[in-house]
Formats: sequence, C-alpha cells, structure tokens
Amino acid sequence: MKIQSKLVKTSLVLVLSATALSAPVMAQVKIGVINSLSGNFAAFGERYKAGMQVALAEINAAGGINGKKLEVISQDDRSDAQSALAALESLNKDQVSLIIGSYASGITGPMSKVATRLNIPLIVLGSADDTITKPGSPWVFRAKHNSTIVANAYFDYFDDLNKKNNNLKKVAIMHGNGAWPTSIAKVSAEQAQKRGYTVIGMQAYDQGTTDFRPILNKFRSSAPDILLTSSYADDGIAIARQIKEVGLNTKVVAIDTASSLSSFIVQVGGASENIISAVSWSPDVKYAGTPKLYKDLKALINAEPTFYEAEGYLAMTVAADALRRAKSTSREAVREALANTNLKTPVTDVVFMTYDGFQGQNPIKSLIIQIQDGKHVTVYPNDLAAQPARINK
Repeated sequence: MKIQSKLVKTSLVLVLSATALSAPVMAQVKIGVINSLSGNFAAFGERYKAGMQVALAEINAAGGINGKKLEVISQDDRSDAQSALAALESLNKDQVSLIIGSYASGITGPMSKVATRLNIPLIVLGSADDTITKPGSPWVFRAKHNSTIVANAYFDYFDDLNKKNNNLKKVAIMHGNGAWPTSIAKVSAEQAQKRGYTVIGMQAYDQGTTDFRPILNKFRSSAPDILLTSSYADDGIAIARQIKEVGLNTKVVAIDTASSLSSFIVQVGGASENIISAVSWSPDVKYAGTPKLYKDLKALINAEPTFYEAEGYLAMTVAADALRRAKSTSREAVREALANTNLKTPVTDVVFMTYDGFQGQNPIKSLIIQIQDGKHVTVYPNDLAAQPARINK
C-alpha cells in the first residue's frame, strides 16, 4: 500500500509538471538592444542598461504592449563596431521588431547603415555624432541630442552670459579624435565664427593621450575666455587636473561630457568647481515625472543617476510607445509609428522631425549643468535652471 501510494504521488507530480510545461505562455513582443557591456565603454553601457531596465519594468507593469509582454534580447557589442554589426545580424535572424543601440558614435554609425539596408527600425541609444541622422535614413530615429544641438546649447549659454556683461570673446577648443568629439568641435568652431567669437586655437588629440599640458600651455599664451573640450571620461579627468597645473585661467571651462558624472567630482575634487557640460537630462530639471524617475533610477543603481541612465530610459520608452501605436509588429508598421511619435516623457518631449538636413531627429533642448559646491546643478536654459550660473574670476 505504501508503494502504491508513493506511485500515485509520483504520478501526480509528473502530471502537474506536464501541466505547468504545457500552460500557455503570455504572448510577447520582441525587440533587440545592442549595448556596450564589456570593453572600453562598459561603464557607460551599464548606465544605459539600468535606465532601460527601469523603463522595461514600468512598461510591463502597465500591461506591456497592448497586453503582450515586452521582451528584450540584449547583445553585447564589446565596445567594438564589428561586434555590433555581428549582433545586429543575429537580432535580424531573431526577427525583432526594432533595435536600440549603441553608446559610441563610431559603433552606431555603421549600425545605422546596416539597419537601413535590412529595413530594421533603429533607435539611437547614446550616440550624438551629427552624421547618424544627417542626412539620416527613414529607418533611424534619435530622441536624444546631436552634436549640433549640443554646440548650439553651449553658445546659447555663452551668449546669455555675455548679455549679463561677462565679456567672453576668445574660445579655445580641444577634442579627442573620435567621431563624436570631432563632430562637437567642428560644429562649435562654426558656431563661434557665426556668433562673433574668436577661436584662438583648435587642437585634436589621439584617444589614449594622458598628457594634455602641451596643448593647454599653448592655449594659455593666448589667454582664452572659454575653454571648450569634448572628451571621454578618463580624458576629462586628466584635462581638469592639468588645467590647474599649467595655470590656464579661463572664465568658463566646458568639459563635455566627462564632467557630467558624479565620479568626475570625486576624482577631480576642488578643481572641478564651475566646470560645465551639456546634457540631455538632469535630476533637477523641471519636467513632469522627473522626481519619480530620479527616485527609481537611484534605487536601482544605488548612486546618483545621470543623463546616461535617463537616455536609456528614454530610448526604451520611445520604443514601447511606437509598438503600442503600430498597426502590427512588422518592421514597416513600427517604423511608421516611430515616424509619427509625439510623446512627453520625464526626460524630454519627443517628436521626430526632418529639418536642417537632419532626418528622424528629435529637436531636444540640451541643458547646461555646472558643478557648484561639489554637486551638479542645472544652470541653463533659464526657465529650467535650478541655480544661477557662476563664472571663474
């Protein structure tokens, strides 16, 4: 009897297991993400991943995509363009409805061309180089800022400072030789000339450079009012330290975007005071929903969130909005829905437009943040500012 009872129990377990395995699974909508989770850009990739995780949790908690769960197939591009293209081909075989990616412009640029050839909608994750959406493609969409928007934000800010009698006339520009830093520097030089500033020097440097003192000393001899640099994180830290070492005294120092990280303040210390950066989002910006987004991001990463996490959140939110409105999950239907986006988010408003040679570009308004008393604060535009700007004496 005991043996028979044991057999009955065993059979029941097998039946229950079989029932569980055969139970209907919630229908899913699949999208792909190509992100830098290893290699040189992994620190940034992790930030973007966190922002996308917060958005994904919100999306599925609110019913997913019209009742279907949003599933993300994530691929690591290893901070390398060839790996990214291999990942894109893999996601194409998985028949995803759209792809989000990646961080560096040198990676996303080639991806955008292949995505266009394969007719896969691509939402730019973190890349800002103008050429990705200029002339762009009907299949490529960028909700965040580009190099032209960033450069204009800086010079709008400089112009605003001049209206307040700060007498800023001479600009020195230095940049890494990557696609995005070069693009920022090029457009900045054009804006300087257009707006009546004098560019006293424009100097590129190789990625991996650690000694910037020769460039900074050269600039020092011309006494610029503004130093504008476009650099990655490690470069920016060294530049900020060496500005003080060589005694380059400028009224304004912009280190884009390295100075936007809280780790920059920790590593540079007092030398970081008053340095500015252009960003797409700041925790103190006055948008509806920003306090909740800040709280959710901070809870996940257990640190101060930056615009990187916000841009990850933004890209995933834009993707979900388009998928909800699309007539089907076919790539053409999703592309059409993306093209007709009109969305308000806690990061920025999103409308993809064709203007000034750009295509599929959101004309987002960049913010200028400044390090004041060891913290980042928004100082421009004036209607979104948390604190007035400061300049060096």
